[in-house]
Amino acid sequence: MTRAKSTSGFDRSRALLTRLGWDFTSERLPEFIEQGVREQLTLGAFLELLAEAEASFREEGRVKQWLKHSRLPVGRTLESFDFLFNRNVDREKIEMLATCEFARRHETILLMGPPESDSYCPSHYPSINQALSGKGR
Repeated sequence: MTRAKSTSGFDRSRALLTRLGWDFTSERLPEFIEQGVREQLTLGAFLELLAEAEASFREEGRVKQWLKHSRLPVGRTLESFDFLFNRNVDREKIEMLATCEFARRHETILLMGPPESDSYCPSHYPSINQALSGKGR
């Protein structure tokens, strides 16, 4: 006669987190418990720690998916741009735009390119528009 194995509260908690779709938190539950004990977190603070970790993990995944579907070139930075190759590009203007100071001052900017470059318009890429507008969540 075999006895049914009783599951611990820890195992039940992990199973419940997995059932809720919180796989990241479920897999790392021992680490979170250890951190909660070490930092002497209250129950509310511990639950907040779990929820924040899961939300951050999901957001990171959402951004990775968005970047994958956007087909944007990976690893390109302003530092790697060859301003000497295209002398029509005003380096100072580009660097000023990169600071996003216009956004902090609540100013609107209009970026225009030659008509043949309209295939790169974000409106042609619904996944980019959804991600930028927050509707892709």
